[in-house]
Amino acid sequence: MHEGVVMRKGAAAIVLAILVSVPTFSQKVISQIAAKVNKDIILASELRHAEDDIRSELVEQQKLKGPQLLEALEARKKDILRDLIDKYLILQEAADLGLDANLEVAKQIEQLRIDNNFPTMEAMEAAMIRQGISIDEVKDSIRYKNLRSQVLHHEVTGKIVITTEESRSYYEAHKQNFDRPPGVNIAMIAVTTEGLSPAEMEAKNKVMADAQAALKKGDEFEEVARKYSEDPSGQNGGYLGFFERDSEGNYGLASPEMEAIVRKLTRGQVTETMSNPQNKTLVILKLLDRHDGGIVTFEIAQNEIFNIIMDQRAEPKVRTYLTKLRAQGYVEVYPGYTDTGAATKAIRASDTAPPRDQ
Repeated sequence: MHEGVVMRKGAAAIVLAILVSVPTFSQKVISQIAAKVNKDIILASELRHAEDDIRSELVEQQKLKGPQLLEALEARKKDILRDLIDKYLILQEAADLGLDANLEVAKQIEQLRIDNNFPTMEAMEAAMIRQGISIDEVKDSIRYKNLRSQVLHHEVTGKIVITTEESRSYYEAHKQNFDRPPGVNIAMIAVTTEGLSPAEMEAKNKVMADAQAALKKGDEFEEVARKYSEDPSGQNGGYLGFFERDSEGNYGLASPEMEAIVRKLTRGQVTETMSNPQNKTLVILKLLDRHDGGIVTFEIAQNEIFNIIMDQRAEPKVRTYLTKLRAQGYVEVYPGYTDTGAATKAIRASDTAPPRDQ
């Protein structure tokens, strides 16, 4: 939600970024089997579909062509089956943990409609069809990304501790990497008001009134955002990131009114609840910090540093976790295919170990 809530957004090809990099499910037809993952199967047609998605990403987003395109495609192709096996294992684990992403799917699909100025969901679906995009694939991609995040937080990243001292040491060692133009760090609490009845609108106003009451009582903004915000940033304490100031003194926010308010805020100040008619939301903003250019303070860089360190530590642990799921379950890789995520030689179709019960 937050790109549409806070930032201006131009019309663009719909949801390409959602679909690329995540293998999507399509209706299964009779096709050669590439692998079995417990009681699920991966078809050769799914690998071809994933390869087409990667090619589209490389051509349309990275603008590659010729030898560069072929080289990048070959580098990515080797991990397609690994990524599909990962996907099935994570979805199975999410089911075992009782996790759900239906609300997040509905919220993101609705926000997609609002951000791209479609009057109805039917109008957006028709536009997707004209671009050769299936809304079911978009929903599957959103669902998988959300469930993957939940599973990995539950099993891996939620167990990684990064102290302030570690973050500060990283900052001191890499200060030159934090040279930024003038800008602001902002956090947000937001709820959507699109298409609501008067009674529903009253309920949303009460949510924001409760959030304001908690803030005025002295509750931490981060905790209030986690409790009340409907924006995905709420799970990160409402943190939106760093907004650069342009030559005209604007930060790329959703409306001139927001620009004017943010320009006047002092560090740590929280706004009253604002209506954002452009994106049909109610918003509370907090100015975390203001930067005049040059090396940003540690406080401004802290969230970015946390994410850098988390990515560094999480990547090998996530890979270890996914390898463990392979060992705990039953993964068959058929002749002619390779799982680059297997710890040892992959189980072949000739092996007779029974599938794990789901």
